[in-house]
Amino acid sequence: MKKTFFKAALFLSLAAAFSSTAISCSTSDDDTEDTASAVDPNNFQGKIAAGTSVTLDPTKVYTITGKVLVENGASLIIPAGTRITVAEGANYLIVDRGGKLYINGTASSPVLFEGTSHKQGHWGGIVLLGNAPTNRSAAGTSTSELGDMTYGGSDNNDNSGVIKYVVIKDSGFKYNPEKEFNGLSLFGVGSGTTISYVYVTDGADDGVECFGGSPNVDHIVVTGVGDDGFDWTEGYKGTASFLYVARKKQYQTNTEPGNRGIEADTQDTNPNTTFGNGVSNPTITNATFLGNTSGAESQGMKIRAGSNGKFDNIVLANYSTGLDLETDRTLAWFQSGSYVKNVRFVNVTTKSKAKNTAGTAVDITGIFTENASALGAGNGTALPEWAKGWTGLSSFDVADSMN
Repeated sequence: MKKTFFKAALFLSLAAAFSSTAISCSTSDDDTEDTASAVDPNNFQGKIAAGTSVTLDPTKVYTITGKVLVENGASLIIPAGTRITVAEGANYLIVDRGGKLYINGTASSPVLFEGTSHKQGHWGGIVLLGNAPTNRSAAGTSTSELGDMTYGGSDNNDNSGVIKYVVIKDSGFKYNPEKEFNGLSLFGVGSGTTISYVYVTDGADDGVECFGGSPNVDHIVVTGVGDDGFDWTEGYKGTASFLYVARKKQYQTNTEPGNRGIEADTQDTNPNTTFGNGVSNPTITNATFLGNTSGAESQGMKIRAGSNGKFDNIVLANYSTGLDLETDRTLAWFQSGSYVKNVRFVNVTTKSKAKNTAGTAVDITGIFTENASALGAGNGTALPEWAKGWTGLSSFDVADSMN
């Protein structure tokens, strides 16, 4: 989502453009099913009101035609096998702080979100707002650039629900030249949230982006997005394990052919902030990133703006640059310890480069260790076994990412 270090001004018109009609459902304490009758499958939009729980019917196909908001104290439950199509435009699913989203897909019956037609940027995406801290204010809160709602707080263990075995296609609608949706946006999401087995494909912006918080994500597949595969900022301190991120060769000649495997920041306006979570410092393990050499941002991992991090068992393939670091604070962290280990470079023109805040080139060849046998996400450059089937993919490798 970040095109530069500086975010575009927050827009106020997006939320006003959508219906605010409440979805009327039972409020009984144990009502977690048989409440979807109030939802029109052909015109799914509006609010799921506080105190209510809506369970979708997996035998029906739902079409989101506006903004679907799960309010604080409400729940949306999406059973395995449910298919949700989304009309073209700034139409999306957003969960407020204190709301719960349960995407209960399985390996044999994943949940599917896709556009009513298939192209990058057809619709918005899925947005979660949590109560875990970000570093944009002393209170650990800020306002989301998607939905213009408050996110963050002081509860690192906050729970926004479960997202498991879901496929997100055709996302990343561009609201204006500086503001786009991601496939999955996590604003101040806490570690109590389960996020596993997520596939984002053919989106126009980032696959998954974390704005602060401490969500732990695993078994993430991202292919063919227009920007970065996995992106973080605002003091993100979770873990990410088993990531398979790849450009697609079919987009190699596009204006936006895809950018970095990882783009890592701490905060766009103040990389030295101590607010909230402070500096970004996630742990990334068992990850494969496949690129191609198109565009100005062909970098496997771009770490900058004060971000820290710990990386182990990483495969980087087909990029112009493998590891690219910027800014004094980021460099100081990686030069102070062994935080990038067991990296395998495959067809990477320049393994590493860096520059300090003043713009002077810095040699970082001593900050990482190489391992030619590193398996990354599980199968080197090839699609790992855990990603097959539920994603609709049976294979993927370097030839699929680069012409």
